[in-house]
Amino acid sequence: MEKLNIKISLANRLYPMNISNSEEKIIRQSAFKIEKMLKLLKDKYSVKDDQDLLAMCALQLCVRLEKSDTQKRDIEAQIIDHILDVNKEISNIV
Repeated sequence: MEKLNIKISLANRLYPMNISNSEEKIIRQSAFKIEKMLKLLKDKYSVKDDQDLLAMCALQLCVRLEKSDTQKRDIEAQIIDHILDVNKEISNIV
């Protein structure tokens, strides 16, 4: 698989990356969203230090990921419960 060399700008720094072609769009979209979040945080909290902004951004993104993972596990548990209920009902009919 051919690798692509790109540079991603985050918090006024360039980060060289060696990625697959299929990852490029997602990485560029993610970098755009991070830059947008950094600007919002900078405006909202008047934080000047890029390191602090990146840390705040990382925390917010991890919180979102944890919430999403928790919600996914809850939905999976509900689906399993429904499947078990349906199996019990089918067993009672047969």
